[in-house]
Amino acid sequence: MVFRQRLGLASGGLDFLSSSAKAILRALPVLLAALLVAARPAHAVTHASILVDAKTGQVIEADNADALAHPASLTKLMTLYLTFERLQEGKLTLGSELYVSRHAAWQQPAKLWLRAGSVVSVRDCILGITGHSANDAAMVLAENIGGGETAFVDLMNQEARALGMTRTTFLNANGLPNAGQWTTARDMATLGLALLQTFPQYYHFFNTPIFTFQGRTYIGFDHMLTEYPGADGMKTGYIYTSGFNIVTSAVRGDRRLLGVVLGGRSAHARDLQMISLLDEGFATAPGAVTTMVASAAAPHASGAAVAEPATPAAEPVVPIVESIRPASYHRDYAHERSWSIQVGARFRSQPPAYRVLRSARRSAPTPLRRGHAEVIRIRRSGYVARFSDLTYPMARRACSALHARRFSCRVVPHTVAHRSEMVNAAAAAVLPAGQ
Repeated sequence: MVFRQRLGLASGGLDFLSSSAKAILRALPVLLAALLVAARPAHAVTHASILVDAKTGQVIEADNADALAHPASLTKLMTLYLTFERLQEGKLTLGSELYVSRHAAWQQPAKLWLRAGSVVSVRDCILGITGHSANDAAMVLAENIGGGETAFVDLMNQEARALGMTRTTFLNANGLPNAGQWTTARDMATLGLALLQTFPQYYHFFNTPIFTFQGRTYIGFDHMLTEYPGADGMKTGYIYTSGFNIVTSAVRGDRRLLGVVLGGRSAHARDLQMISLLDEGFATAPGAVTTMVASAAAPHASGAAVAEPATPAAEPVVPIVESIRPASYHRDYAHERSWSIQVGARFRSQPPAYRVLRSARRSAPTPLRRGHAEVIRIRRSGYVARFSDLTYPMARRACSALHARRFSCRVVPHTVAHRSEMVNAAAAAVLPAGQ
């Protein structure tokens, strides 16, 4: 207040200033608002989704499926498609050693930290992509298959046209930011179906929640592998201008579905929407569907509609994976309070689970002070004791403290135990207010 009085602002307003200075001060809020608008991305994030029957290619549900969006690391699905094609033709083997150029080694993370001048096997490059979305591994494949990134990108776009991906343009091999790189949810579903139908012998690579390379363990970003029974691939992606993307294939009984979600506001929200899509799809009777997604076998002319029927391709035999694996760390939402820790194993009844929670809280009160204690019933297999509403760093600190006190503890993301709750949250997030 004393400072304002000295300037004459307490009661005299702006009288001591010149008219031009007064005009600048009055315009300041408008100028600040304009700067904030200018700081926003040039293109708003596109929100889109599609769910298709993997056996027939028929669309079960679609929302904004033909809107242009940035693919981010979903781009690597085409890099893998061309790699699998060379493997199938015998031009490469999984053990083939590929040269790592300086350009490949200098790619931005996520990466395997490959050294320029070294060699790496095709198998390790594939696992680096499916298990860690490694940008350097994708570039190694591109340069060795195409003779250079530019030539490889030409191959990517040729293959996209052949598959019927009429609205997709690739400009690099790994999905790092490029304003001219576009795709759609429908095109990504087309590519996912092509991978399933053409290369079933290599599909198991997409089911890589964790792998080890040169003594370092890498944990994958695809949480659907750990959270949705029957989910066994394919790929996640994120850059600032794309939002959080995912392509997921899941099987239940003799039925396989493939979903695409683009533009999620977080990895957590994206996964919730995918879970909701798949649950609704499996609840829909086969045949109660709409149009066909582009056929992987028959190319469409540029600009042609992708809704005409195609001869159904035989569904590949892919192992059903129902087990729940260890939690995956995803740096993009490590600081959201969507993590839990599980203390102990499963209990036959609730009282011992509550006793373990109380004992854990007394043993590590500081790291657990913000955790919400809860006992969760896991269908017919007993109860688990957890502290929820934690960020990933908080959860890691809590488990470290409990391990030091001889507690069994593991970090878990939102899990199958909360699946019905998550589906309801996803539906609320997708529908506009009041609907």
